[in-house]
Amino acid sequence: MHPKSAMPASALPAPAEEEADPRDRRGHRHRLGCIVLVCLCAVLAGARSLTAIGPWATNAPQHTLARLGARTTAPSAATIRRVLTSLDPTALTRMTTAADLAVLIIDGKSVRGSRTRDHQAMHLLAAMTPTGHVAAQIRVADKTSEIPALADVLDDLDIEGSVISADALHTQTETADHLVSERKAHYVLTVKRNQPNLFDQVKALPWAKAPALFTEIGRGHGRVERRTVKVLTAPRIAFPHAAQVLRVHRWVKELATGRVRRTYAYVITSLPAERADAARLAGLVRGHCRIEALHHVRDVNFGEDASRVRTGHGPQNMAMLRNLVIPLLAELGHTSIPEAVRWVSYEALSRPLGLLGLA
Repeated sequence: MHPKSAMPASALPAPAEEEADPRDRRGHRHRLGCIVLVCLCAVLAGARSLTAIGPWATNAPQHTLARLGARTTAPSAATIRRVLTSLDPTALTRMTTAADLAVLIIDGKSVRGSRTRDHQAMHLLAAMTPTGHVAAQIRVADKTSEIPALADVLDDLDIEGSVISADALHTQTETADHLVSERKAHYVLTVKRNQPNLFDQVKALPWAKAPALFTEIGRGHGRVERRTVKVLTAPRIAFPHAAQVLRVHRWVKELATGRVRRTYAYVITSLPAERADAARLAGLVRGHCRIEALHHVRDVNFGEDASRVRTGHGPQNMAMLRNLVIPLLAELGHTSIPEAVRWVSYEALSRPLGLLGLA
């Protein structure tokens, strides 16, 4: 059974909180856990920037502040800014995530608004559950690649027995061997032409003779989509620990124009057939696609690329706050994230507490 970390709490264990707090230990009016919860509440209610978080705290009534562990007054905007720009992002991740580690999806994203004249945009790599909860997130060093950073983002997690899903950039022999041989995990990796020899081997398999083992049809966003999955064992594939290969055929029809698109995607996995049938593999691929769709939510609905937060750890911590609130909003069951944010905003000083389990 995989460990789960706790949801946000109004008071962290004192030693952990005191160790993580970047402020001088003297003269604190508000504990670090309280300030983090204030930030989460404000972002849940629609705050897109450091500047927008302060007014939420200022306007919160006393009973709301009490539930967050605040004293008689709210944390000031200056205190909130100082904490978010100086708090170690790794500490924020440990404090606030809730993650079942059975399946982890590796996902990278550049925070374009963090670019300055002297520094390129910050690039973040996260390990997330299929529901969007963040288990770990790191900043990829400037002028380096995501590829070696995959091992780093998973370094502090117990992933033995977990399934790690990643896009084609990470379909590397060293990565596959590291996950299976060293970390005792399994991989699900997309195969594209960036690995031409592997792609040619996978594409040349006898797919025409293979039966379709799983089909699903979905309708939404003005189109109908049918996904058909075929799976073959991979005894001759020259890739470490490869057990199965699947091909996903996507047939998409745009309802407004009648236009039809057909695409094929190939995926390789170390999961044997007795551990993962076609339906489970299709679910793992679908989960990865859902996580990639979060980029759109973060950019369009939370204005991440337009954000001008650039000081210290501010960009990374704001991105982490967005990551944390999106799955909470999704669980409300509204038709879209913007609709969920609007619903929260109608009672902005009380409904975020309910989502955090503090009402």
